[in-house]
Amino acid sequence: MRWLLLFLLLCGALPVRADEVIRVTWKTTHAAAPPQFSRPAADFLPMFRLALTTLPESAIVALALSQPAMLGLTPVQAAMMRPLVAERYALIAKSPAYCGVASALPYCFGEKRSQEGLALVHVPTGADARTPVLLFLHGYGGSFLWYQHLLAEDFGNHIIVCPAYGINTSTISSEYVQECMQAVGARLGRPVVKPVLLGLSAGGTGACDVYTKHPERFDRLICMAAYPPEDLLLKFPREANAAFIAGGSEYFVKSGDFARRMAKVRQLAPATQEFTVPQADHFFLLTHTAQTMARLREWLPRR
Repeated sequence: MRWLLLFLLLCGALPVRADEVIRVTWKTTHAAAPPQFSRPAADFLPMFRLALTTLPESAIVALALSQPAMLGLTPVQAAMMRPLVAERYALIAKSPAYCGVASALPYCFGEKRSQEGLALVHVPTGADARTPVLLFLHGYGGSFLWYQHLLAEDFGNHIIVCPAYGINTSTISSEYVQECMQAVGARLGRPVVKPVLLGLSAGGTGACDVYTKHPERFDRLICMAAYPPEDLLLKFPREANAAFIAGGSEYFVKSGDFARRMAKVRQLAPATQEFTVPQADHFFLLTHTAQTMARLREWLPRR
């Protein structure tokens, strides 16, 4: 009985593991250049950077949405996004894993090119060397925490790696991405499995470039709210495992350009898949979350 009591006391003293979000950094020469804006956004930038040092990310994003040009949005788009983003941050505030996570936005909007890379990494309970990995490249405007929180709702059994790369990941380098994955493995103390590369909007463009340069490094490519640039259409290898999802109301979908590009990619990589979210525009991840996640569940591996 005494041994049983001692065992129970020891077990109670052990830390209980739970999902967590860790901050991973590494030395690099491939970080993004400091963001540049034209007026009036440029006039707003000093105040915005000051806010980054004192306010929570939810307030920072609300401030940015009051000046839509900071995020490359129109006033109508910003007005549509405000309540949707506010809802995401309300959920983050209630999440034990995410409520205390420091924002990556101060890094994204830094005044100088950083000598360090940065990624926020969602690590699920019980993660090991077989845990599937999702490598997410953020859209224009910076690495918002709500991206990762939303993905973790459906893919919480994945290690979700979110590298921060300035405000425009369309130009992210394959070297930066590779350094990020190596740093994550080193931080976790074990190799990680080949990741699915998921890019959104500007990140989708960047993901297409990174994937076509080194397809062997990734389990598959998923490009959201974007399409392969013209110079990459003929660079997809035959064995490519790629999928594309876009809003049905996007200008490039309605014009037929999306279908044309997909047909061209499939000529080289016949396994390429595509899906359009009916009656959705560029922000379908927020406005049509259920339909989007249902499709991603079909494309992402589960253990």
